[in-house]
Amino acid sequence: MSVLKSIYPQITKTIIYELGIETTKKLNNRQDKLKSITWNDMIKINYKKLYNIEKERNKNLEKKLEQTNNELDELKLFFKSNEKKIEYIKVNSLSYTNSQTAKNGYKEEELICKDLNSELIKDAFISVLGNNYNECNRIQGNHKCDIQSDNNILRGQVKKYKKGQFQQLDRHWISSLIENIPELCKVSQILKDLFEYPLLPNGTHVDKSKNIKKLCNSNYSQEILDNFLNVLNKCKKQILEYAFYGCNVEIKPEYLFGVEYENAKRNKIVVFKIEDVIKYLEKLNFKISPRKTVILLGDNGTISLQRKGGDSCKKSSNQLQIKIILSDLIDTVPMLEYKL
Repeated sequence: MSVLKSIYPQITKTIIYELGIETTKKLNNRQDKLKSITWNDMIKINYKKLYNIEKERNKNLEKKLEQTNNELDELKLFFKSNEKKIEYIKVNSLSYTNSQTAKNGYKEEELICKDLNSELIKDAFISVLGNNYNECNRIQGNHKCDIQSDNNILRGQVKKYKKGQFQQLDRHWISSLIENIPELCKVSQILKDLFEYPLLPNGTHVDKSKNIKKLCNSNYSQEILDNFLNVLNKCKKQILEYAFYGCNVEIKPEYLFGVEYENAKRNKIVVFKIEDVIKYLEKLNFKISPRKTVILLGDNGTISLQRKGGDSCKKSSNQLQIKIILSDLIDTVPMLEYKL
């Protein structure tokens, strides 16, 4: 045992020494191998690795592209085979929207009649409407009146509105406007070129590949534009009466009822004498909109004349639409209101 103790340190030193020699040899061999690899060899290795990565990536992209192309081909076939169905859905969707708008308008007219038949609201509007009218009802026909009392004393037009929102006041062909206001004949071509696209050979739809003629200096001289506005301003009263009263002089509205909506709820009813509205609007002047496609009355464009548009590019989209921002009248024209 004593002998082992005496030689143990020596054995340990020998093992450590031999291990050190072995490790040094391995390190030297590794260094020799690294030294034998040239810079070009390293570049070749990296390039090969990058090439393989890029090759795999391109392969995956080509697969995805092929898959996407197949999906697109399927979609094209689907649309082609269902083209008639899609067109049918589009047309009927628009018809449904228009139908719902009309139904909502009819509903509002019925609600106004119910309001005016109540003694509370009747008393609130007595200074404008008087109290000689009897029961009010919604009426039908080709005229501007929406509601009328049974004794024909009260006749009115009804508009739902929100603050700052446009409402349609009138929609007719340019030819109808000129027929009723012959003085506009001298500017009829400018109006038609502004609001009416040429028709396609089928005669039922407009050709949107053609351009309308905007009211700008690249199409007209300033003198022609000034003369155009002068003619409109001279015919201002006739245009306004045409928009509010329509062509049927036997049954024209005397009052304009507005029903303000907030958060889809009826908030208040306002009532104007149309005569007062026209008198106020007569003080304003026609001007051309910044986009040169709309004619505005007044700086705020309380009344605007523009192409109707929409209608799936049918011929009817070429009609002249006259719009009104009813809320603009509240602080400028005498009126009464009733909070609901």
